[in-house]
Amino acid sequence: MKEGILAGVALDVLEGEKELMKEIEILTENYQKSTDLKTLVLNHILLNQPNVIITPHNAFNTKEALFRILETTIKNIQAFLEGKPTNLI
Repeated sequence: MKEGILAGVALDVLEGEKELMKEIEILTENYQKSTDLKTLVLNHILLNQPNVIITPHNAFNTKEALFRILETTIKNIQAFLEGKPTNLI
């Protein structure tokens, strides 16, 4: 965005975003050892840009996305019942 290639961005997730809620803890030595402070600072910079929109993990919440999740779940259950489980982790 600084170079003018992008006019703005919309993001559904930020790396290390849970740390954004713990600003007071950032000042403790133990916290600094377990957190990537550079990522935290970059996230704060993004949050304060007028041309950045960040949603609270809501991008999946469309009728189409929920339908795909339901379809996949049904197919997974059917495959399991047929003895041919899919999407194994």
